[in-house]
Amino acid sequence: MNIGILGAGTWGIALARMLELNGHDVTVWSVLPREIEQLEATRSHPNLPEIVLPAEIGYTTSMAEACRHKDIILFAVPSVFVRSTAEKAAPLIAEDQIIVDVAKGIEEGTLFTMTEVIADALVRATGHSARLVALSGPTHAEEVARGIPTAIVAASESRAAAELTQAAFMNDTNFRVYTSSDII
Repeated sequence: MNIGILGAGTWGIALARMLELNGHDVTVWSVLPREIEQLEATRSHPNLPEIVLPAEIGYTTSMAEACRHKDIILFAVPSVFVRSTAEKAAPLIAEDQIIVDVAKGIEEGTLFTMTEVIADALVRATGHSARLVALSGPTHAEEVARGIPTAIVAASESRAAAELTQAAFMNDTNFRVYTSSDII
């Protein structure tokens, strides 16, 4: 699968590494050019210094490159930036696009979950939403990056989107994904 990851923090990078090792074509976006330059040059993240990132992971500051022609777009930005990132990405997101969100939290003011924030931003900008999946569980970026076994849930109102997410993320060695229809 072609997967775009919005966010180059520890969680986005840990999942990028795992997804690339799962055999997917992965592109990581950051709004910060210096962050992208550092990742390309060192193939490591400063907060995951012992982890070598696969050379095949692509890095970009172009949101279009990270969003267009992707089977999955993964939102891995901090929760305070989910709305602004969704607003910027909205024109690039197709109506049937699968968006997987790994940010946790509740938006101040609206009390929306992060998937509700994404849906709201997309509808306001384009008039349509996407197939949203919340990927959440008792996981830590550092452990996933090191390949420590863990389990997580892909929750979506769309069973097909949850199952596609499960297929993309799960592997036989360390990452077990369960599905649920309870996105909240």
